Amino acid sequence: MKILPLILLILLCGASVEAAVPKEKAPTSVEERRIRSAIEEQYNQIQKEGDQLKVEKMQLKTLQQEVDKKLVRMQNLRQELTKLLNRKQAAEGKRVTELSKIYEKMSARKSAELIKNLDPKLAIELLAAMNKKNAGKILDNLDQKTATRLSTGFTEFPVDQSPSY
Repeated sequence: MKILPLILLILLCGASVEAAVPKEKAPTSVEERRIRSAIEEQYNQIQKEGDQLKVEKMQLKTLQQEVDKKLVRMQNLRQELTKLLNRKQAAEGKRVTELSKIYEKMSARKSAELIKNLDPKLAIELLAAMNKKNAGKILDNLDQKTATRLSTGFTEFPVDQSPSY
């Protein structure tokens, strides 16, 4: 018994909804049909463009996510490279310190003979890592040209690259 009133209510609501929505009038002239056709074509074109924009927007989001992932990966690689470079520099610094101690234990004349044949940068690093008194003795045993070149290089040695070992 409760189903019958419910069905009547649905039918009445459906009828009132149809009555509330006005139906379109059929076009009365050729010009009106052309205008409606043009409007429909423009509407369809706008719909297509909107759909295309949605697709492109999704593609852009996907590309942005890929770029973000690659950027994070590159930053991680950069950090890893920085750590490796720091470790390499620390190891090199340790070896330069050890080598400078070896040169300090030699006679100043023998150390001078060896240092004059080294790469100037390495020679400067060795002298910088040595006791200043011993470095002075070694420079004293070098020929004037080499001693001047190494002294000049020592004064131009960048502070941030100075041996911290």
